[in-house]
Parts: sequence; C-alpha cells; structure tokens
Amino acid sequence: MKKLLLFLLVQSLFLVVSAQQLELFNNSQSAYTIVLPSKPTTVELKAAMVMQDYLQRITGKELTIRQDDQGEQEKEILVGRVQRKAMLELPLAKLQEDGLWVKTAGKKLLIAGGTKKGVLYAAYTFLEKYLGCRKYSSDLTIVPKKATIVLNEINDRQLPAFTYREVFYNDAYDQEYSDWHKLHSFEGRGVDKSQWGYWVHTFASLLDIKEYGSTHPEYFSFYDGQRHAEAIPNWDGTGSQPEGQLCLSNPDVLDIVCRNLKKAMDKKPDALYWSVSQNDNVNHCKCKPCAALDSTYAAFKPEDKMYSTHGGEKYPALGMGSILHFVNQVADRFPDKIISTLAYQYSRVPPKNIAPRKNVNIMLCSIESSRNDPMEIGDTSFSSDLKGWGKLTGNIIIWDYTISFNHLFAPFPNLRVLQPNIQFLQSNNVSALFEQGNIQRGGEFAQLRTYLIARLMWNPQLSIEKEMNDFLIAYYGPAAPYVKEYISLLHDNNQSGRGVKMSSFGSPVEYAESFLSKDLINKYNAIFDRAEAAVKNDEAFFSRVRSAHLPVYYAMLEIARKEKTGPRGAFIKDLNNNWIPNPIIENALNDLYYHCMRTNVSRMAEWDTTPTEYFEKYNDFLEAGQK
Repeated sequence: MKKLLLFLLVQSLFLVVSAQQLELFNNSQSAYTIVLPSKPTTVELKAAMVMQDYLQRITGKELTIRQDDQGEQEKEILVGRVQRKAMLELPLAKLQEDGLWVKTAGKKLLIAGGTKKGVLYAAYTFLEKYLGCRKYSSDLTIVPKKATIVLNEINDRQLPAFTYREVFYNDAYDQEYSDWHKLHSFEGRGVDKSQWGYWVHTFASLLDIKEYGSTHPEYFSFYDGQRHAEAIPNWDGTGSQPEGQLCLSNPDVLDIVCRNLKKAMDKKPDALYWSVSQNDNVNHCKCKPCAALDSTYAAFKPEDKMYSTHGGEKYPALGMGSILHFVNQVADRFPDKIISTLAYQYSRVPPKNIAPRKNVNIMLCSIESSRNDPMEIGDTSFSSDLKGWGKLTGNIIIWDYTISFNHLFAPFPNLRVLQPNIQFLQSNNVSALFEQGNIQRGGEFAQLRTYLIARLMWNPQLSIEKEMNDFLIAYYGPAAPYVKEYISLLHDNNQSGRGVKMSSFGSPVEYAESFLSKDLINKYNAIFDRAEAAVKNDEAFFSRVRSAHLPVYYAMLEIARKEKTGPRGAFIKDLNNNWIPNPIIENALNDLYYHCMRTNVSRMAEWDTTPTEYFEKYNDFLEAGQK
C-alpha cells in the first residue's frame, strides 16, 4: 500500500512538473504557430518576425505567422494584443509604454508589451533570457543551435528604470542593437521617429541674433555695462553662435520665442518634447529685472557655489530663477507639450520659491563631475543639486558624460563608476537618462561601455561583474582573461582617492604619474602581448584585442610628445649624439594609424582629428623635433 501511495505521489508530481513545461520544439519539429492580432501594429509585426527569424536560426524550423481571426489552436505563440483569453486576462495597462511581459499559460507562450515598443522588447528579452541569444555589439550576435526547446513556467514582467534611455555611442544606433537593448534616440537615428522636436541650446534658434541683434539689442544679455547682441565663432571654427543669452524678463522675447516655437511645432506635430534652453555659454543677462528674478528665486548666493566646466576659470552658480520663470510661461502656452530646459553650468542649482510646471522637463547636466569616482561622493556639489531638483519635480532627464572628449583613445578608467552613478540617479527621482559617449566610430572600449550602460539603464541592479565577464568572453574569446586583467589593473590604479580627478576634458598627460605611469604602461603592454598571442590565429578576436590595446599606444604617444626627451620621450640620441625619433614611439604611431584605418575609426577627438590627420601631425612633430 505504501509503495502504491509513493508511486501515485511521484506520478502526480511528475504530472505537475510536466504541466508547467512547454515544449516549443522537439528535434527541430514544432506544432506551434505565431499568432498576431488581425490588424497588427508595425511593432507587433516586427516582434513576430523577430521571433520567427531567431527561432528558425536556432532550430532550423520556420514557424508560420497567423492572425488571431483564423481560428484558435492549442499551441500558439501570442505576440501583441491578440484576441485570446490568456492575453486578454493580462493587465497590460500596467506596462505603460515600454514595459514587457513574457508568460506561459497552458500550452501558450505570451509575448506582450506596452503601448510603444514593449512587445518588441519582450521578444528580444525572451530570446536572450530563455534561449541564450546575445547582442554584444552591432556586428556580434550570438545565436545558439538547439533542436529541442522546452520551457519551464515563465511569468516575467519588467518595467524600465528610466522612461527615456539613450546611449550616445555610435554602435548603439544600429537599429537591431537599439531595439534589443531598449534604447531611444533624440535625433531619431535608425528608423524610429524621435519624440524630441528641439533638443538643447535653442535660445539661438528661437530668437535669431542675426534677425534682431542690430535692431533690438534689448532682447539679449546685459553685462559688463552693455547689451551683447553679437555673434562669435563656434569653438570648432564652423559658423557662429551668440556671445550671450536672451533677456528673459523682456515680454517681447517671450512672445517671439513662443511664436517661433509654435511654427516649429506645426511642422512636427507628433513631437512631444521641445527644448527652450540657454545657449552654450555662461554670459547670462544681468539687467535689473533679470537680476531681480534670479535673486528672488536663488537658493544660494551665487558665490557660494563656483563651477568650472572645462577646467578653466570658475564662475558663480547663478541658479535657475529667470530661466525657470520664463520657461514656465512658455509651458503655460503649450499645455499639451513638454517644455524641456537645461540646468547646466550657471543654471544648475535648483531654485527656491518656484517649481517647474508639470509639463516642464529639467535637463540636469553633470559636466563638471569627475569621472573616476562615483558622483555621489566625488562631486558632492552636483549630488546636492540633484537631490534639490528631485524634491521639486520627477520630470528630470540627466545628461551624463562617460568619455574623454579630446582624447577618445585615451585609457579612461570609469567602468566601475557606471553602476553606482546610474543607481544614484534612479534613487533621486530621475526619470530619463542620456549618457553621452563617443558618437564617432572607434574609441577606447566603445563596445564594452555601450553594452554595460545600455544594460544598466534598463536594470541598474543587475550584476555588473557578470555582465562584463559575459561580454569579455564573447568579444575577446581566449584573450578575455588578459583583457580583464588589464581592466582591473588600470582601474586599481586610477588613484581617485589620492586626489587624481579624471575629467571629460582631460589629457592622458595629466595621469602620467598615476594610472599611466611608466611602470604601469609596461605592464599593460605585457598583458596585451599575451592577449594578442592567445588569439593570433583568429582574425576577429585579434582585431578586437588590438583595438583594446590602442589606448595604451595612444597614451604613450601623448606623453612622449609632452616630455620630448628622457625615458618616455619622443626622441633619443643615436650613436653620433644626434636626436632621432624614438623607435618605440614610431612603432606605436604606425600601429595605431594602421589599425585605425583597418577598423574604420572616424575621429581621434570629438568632431575633430581623423586618424590620418593625427598621424601626419605627429610625423610633422617628429620631423621638426630632429631639427
């Protein structure tokens, strides 16, 4: 009797376990079809085709795509808002725009999402999390081969940590990469329409200095005893920009800005976000009415907070008084749009006695922060400003910075601060995040940094160590342990705790005695020599390892140019006591140039200096130095 009861118990447990499983494929055969709504949206259709494509690549069997008005079958993969009981019972409204839901229900697999691209995100999440597919870069997709797919019970609902997520890296704008990692683009890169009508620094376009500068100088900044209604050359030598800002207390300025904004909105009626924001300078208006507004709403005396954006002269943090007073009035005239404005440089400090309207978005910029320690402890001034803004509004987008703009190939040990920074932002009422990386092709650990930031934007609590190891193994193959060794050694020596602050506008020369010391450079090169030897017979892995090695060469070249002579200099003496180029530096330059050409690197600095220009200028320096 006991044996019979035990047998029945085991059988019942087996039946329960079996009931919870769903066999999609058995030896590359399947009874399943993919079911769409009878009138699918573009996103639903795309999600269904992604499922069909990848399941075929995994198993060798292509599933049929049907519509839900063609009769129900027992075994179905439901994609989107399909008219089936299992799908209709899901509270899909909770997914908002980008949330996703992957669920098994009996013999059905449900792929569902929010009103925007959630269902597409659900398809990629299913393929990655439950079938082992990966998208590490625009040109590296891993698709495992499986003849049999059996799923255990799934009930996976996810909501993004931030409603807007953009990684401003070249690789992120590959369309499938962007969809896979659930990213946005303010410029509408790829095929998606942007929600943004205007992005940043729009005062100049909303009230043109060329149109009004000579006839109405009172529309522009007053400082140093006069109005400044002039244009100055752009920093990159192309075109011009206003020298100052607008006079935000002038009612005519408000009318003109709103009139021009309305014209722009009429041309892009679907755009939700419209930036009304300061020009990229600190020359704000100090006329009596503007100064009175700034004083009335100032939470601090300007001199209590002094900032320096590019490592130059410090300027007082005026606050947001006149800007927010102006922008709130604009928002009142366009209640169905979101008016975004910059809390940037002199306007970064949150005000008192005034709050943003509900349809005002605050774009808070961390440009002054150091990059090699978490901003919460490394930039307490910014942290204080963020917390202050978080008490005033939940409509905050952070513009953060993750690279060295002037030296895109310089070693930049900030990988360990990515997660604590994003977690800190999430915990302080930040709803959207723009991480400015390298929009050029190439650069130091571009693919790795893009991948990690994208993953963190969706889920800041994930295991960053696991994500990095996963990437390194796939991307560098047998060389992965060596690349990891280099990353660890580089970051272990960034010396942020000893006062070495890494800026987005810094140079590798500044770190020649810390993480780019002569001893460490030698160790880095030795590690990469082993890494390259490990993959010398695999062209793809070898090329990626060499790309990871280039920043060490670049640091050597920049330090050698600065020091000129000595053990790290660009020149040595030959047997005849004549100065000649250091062969080590020449070889580093040649290797850097050739590999940049081979891998289609576009720039060595943001918007500036092609690899050919860098190579030729450095050779000119070597030739001139000999003379």
